[in-house]
Amino acid sequence: MRHALQKSLQAGLLAVGLGGIALFAPGAQAAGPQSQYQQDVERCNTTPGIDKQACLHEAGAAAQAARQDKLTTPSMQTEDRNRTQRCDSLPADQRQDCMTLMDNANTRTQGSVQSGGVLRETTITIPAPTGS
Repeated sequence: MRHALQKSLQAGLLAVGLGGIALFAPGAQAAGPQSQYQQDVERCNTTPGIDKQACLHEAGAAAQAARQDKLTTPSMQTEDRNRTQRCDSLPADQRQDCMTLMDNANTRTQGSVQSGGVLRETTITIPAPTGS
């Protein structure tokens, strides 16, 4: 009789600065750099558990980049490379599971960059070793 072991993986991806928020927030550029900066500063002042000084620094850097028209959306190739680099930093025996978690269409995703992180969950079935 064969048994299957189900292993659940979760990975939280934490946004370190507001640069990503300014890049990916819906309508971020439509409101203009100054308006986005004010929203980012408000987020820095009201989000618990973050480094406020670093947050304000990132908000200012994002506003400056927006004024210089240097904020861009990363290409699919850049996103794929970032995803692979995240998994490459793990021990060898965990890398394939990480890539499955990143690429699997059945992965459940919760959260957002704006809320402080993305949680991914998938189930990987691993056959039990056969007894000899």
